[in-house]
Amino acid sequence: MGKITEKSIRSFIYKVVVVGDGGVGKTSMVLRYCENSFKENYIMTIGSNFSTKSVELEEYPNFLVKLQLWDLAGQKHFSFVRPPFYRGATAVVFVFDLTRRSSFQNILEWKSEVEKVIGDGKPSMLVGNKIDLADRREVGEQEGNALKDEINALGYYEASAKQDLGVHPVFKDITLAILKNTQKI
Repeated sequence: MGKITEKSIRSFIYKVVVVGDGGVGKTSMVLRYCENSFKENYIMTIGSNFSTKSVELEEYPNFLVKLQLWDLAGQKHFSFVRPPFYRGATAVVFVFDLTRRSSFQNILEWKSEVEKVIGDGKPSMLVGNKIDLADRREVGEQEGNALKDEINALGYYEASAKQDLGVHPVFKDITLAILKNTQKI
């Protein structure tokens, strides 16, 4: 009794889009989460990058969730290629660079662009990345929390993909939110 058999495992696949301006660290966050790695040299995403991660949650030991993480190009000149990649997304992670106020200010545009395709009401998280560069910080934690409320994100996180700070909780919490939103738990 209490032993989980292979047949009792419930498996789910969910698509999560990771969006924000170019150079904010979306690719680095996804690499850190999926491969536990970080690359110092910036390589611009062209179109999209796709990664998967199987997630087992302590809270739900009989669930196995496979996250499909779509890291989309953030430069404005790629805006025409992004909308098809949003289709089918069950959640959104909005990322900005704590050292670049303009990337923070553009989150409202990102929300609008994504919602034109997938509608509103999908679970989302807001992440201020590059917390390791505190001496260059341009956006305060209170501002991040205020923007979280403005865009109706479920959480605001400050992270450093480089130092592996705060990245994993973002994806754990978005997974829990997806499960709750899709009424699987």
